[in-house]
Amino acid sequence: MRSGFARLHPLVDLTFFVLVLAFAMFLSHPAVQLAGLVCAALFALRCTGRGFGRRMAMLLPLMLLAAVVNPLVSHQGVTVLFRFPSGNACTLESVLYGISAAVRLGTAVLWFMGWNAVMTSDKFVYLFGRILPSLSLTLSMGLRFVPRLLRRTREVAQAQKLARPAERGWLAGIRRAGRVVSIVVTWALENALDTADSMKSRGYGLPKRTAFSLFRFTLRDGICLGVLATLGGIVLAGSLTGGLKWWYYPAPGGAAGVQAAVWTAAFTLLAAFPLIFDAKEAIQWRASRSRT
Repeated sequence: MRSGFARLHPLVDLTFFVLVLAFAMFLSHPAVQLAGLVCAALFALRCTGRGFGRRMAMLLPLMLLAAVVNPLVSHQGVTVLFRFPSGNACTLESVLYGISAAVRLGTAVLWFMGWNAVMTSDKFVYLFGRILPSLSLTLSMGLRFVPRLLRRTREVAQAQKLARPAERGWLAGIRRAGRVVSIVVTWALENALDTADSMKSRGYGLPKRTAFSLFRFTLRDGICLGVLATLGGIVLAGSLTGGLKWWYYPAPGGAAGVQAAVWTAAFTLLAAFPLIFDAKEAIQWRASRSRT
């Protein structure tokens, strides 16, 4: 993770993701959705690097499916484009709503790509370890265990192929898969026992146990948190006052004009905050390098 945004205090990172995910799910204004999708894609690209293309190859078919399903099941709207062989109408409004649902799904998934890169397990435990110790530990261990399990499964499967190159056919494939599952499950159980012994030896669960953390809330974190809270409050005010209201049935319409542009600009600044922060950090770094 090369983003400077990830080096901010975990509370700042959590606040940002809660705001953008909430607005991505509940705001349906086209301008807001488009701004959120673009910012989420740029941030996910920065977080995932070369793996972004592979993830998009899986996400785009899901978005297309979400866009296509709605006109097939919903026939509301006043603008009829054509009729299906069953006699049901395909309306412009249902198509637009399907596109909106696809954009909403894609934006949420892209933000979660950034979440996985920024909100590491140590940050999650730091934030919720004292409030919900058991839940935070379980979630952090689960988030850490799933990638390890997938990586170990690939390693074992590759080793089985190299150990028995003569095996061919679907029956041999089933036997190989059974051996892979057996080995991986055994490894997972042994790893769980080792983890439990390690936690017990370190005194986990004892009363008045302290925890060490490298995170410190600095003035920079306070400024960033204040900026996020201000922008989030502006967007929330615009939503509550109807400045970002939008509907698709029976005909598309909603807030427009200067007022909607102001609320949309505030949301764009909020969604682009990590990109702006990283750009500022890069400019400061280049300026310091030029002076030396």
